[in-house]
Amino acid sequence: MPPPSDEPTYEARLEAVLESVSEGFYALDSEWRYVVFNRAAEEYFGVPRKVMLGKAMWDMFPQGRGTPFEAACRAAMDRGVSTTFETGSRLRPDRVVELKIVPLRGGGLAVTLTDVTERRDADARQRLMVNELNHRVKNALATVQAIAAQSLRGADVSKEARNRFLDRLLALARANDVLVAEDWAGAGLMALAVDAASPHGAGERFAIEGPPIRLKPQAATAMALTLHELATNAAKYGALSSPEGRIALSWRVAGKGAARRFHLSWRERGGPKVTPPTTVGFGTRMIERGLARGLKAQVKLDYAPGGLAFDLSAPLSEALSEGPLEGQPET
Repeated sequence: MPPPSDEPTYEARLEAVLESVSEGFYALDSEWRYVVFNRAAEEYFGVPRKVMLGKAMWDMFPQGRGTPFEAACRAAMDRGVSTTFETGSRLRPDRVVELKIVPLRGGGLAVTLTDVTERRDADARQRLMVNELNHRVKNALATVQAIAAQSLRGADVSKEARNRFLDRLLALARANDVLVAEDWAGAGLMALAVDAASPHGAGERFAIEGPPIRLKPQAATAMALTLHELATNAAKYGALSSPEGRIALSWRVAGKGAARRFHLSWRERGGPKVTPPTTVGFGTRMIERGLARGLKAQVKLDYAPGGLAFDLSAPLSEALSEGPLEGQPET
């Protein structure tokens, strides 16, 4: 016979773990009776476990009847469905709790209860600060626009140069609006593309396609200004200066793992014959520097006679605002 072991049993280890966690935890058997009730649950409910164990939950907590909590518990008990949701505490009206309800193998369910009141309050304060920041940024952009309009009205500045500068400010403001709508977490590339195309006929003149991509804030700003410059140039000299002109704008993701890259293509056709510029303009320099800084991108402008072609390639990690693309196949 082997000597008795000093190693704790599985049940003892499990109990030690449950006692160490800060979240309230309890488990019910298939008859709705409490079979586990940890120390944090005792503190939250103000009832010792010896009073709870073996008792039916609905006898001890009748106020839970007819609530979303009961529906979630029955979904776990009867259909094996897990549920997580936040709700106001019925025991402590000034508190908000997160409940995780999961079925147990062999019958019954387990409930984890976390007080999230402080987190919710912190989130509310953060939203308030972000809204205030958004308001200040919009006011700052409007002030810059007004100052620029007044300052550039001199005789030494052409009307075309003044309008070009103000249009760039408006493009920056519209990109800011897209970021504000997403709480500065990022901006959808499709929204930026449609915004750049909308002053020029959008669906009538543009073919836009690509998988869902949310750009990081700095990348989104650089992309918005790039698309604005391309569209403005097309309206003055390229495909959009001709009724028959069209633009194809597309993007894709290629590669595998850490080597995945984001590719964007802008193709013009149907416009006047293209001739390469003799000098590098501000718009071109802004595109190249902005994209290099915002996405670490490689860019190529090809002034082909049949229409301008613009290509961009950047590491996917520099473009995306969060995580990998879901459902996007690797090619």
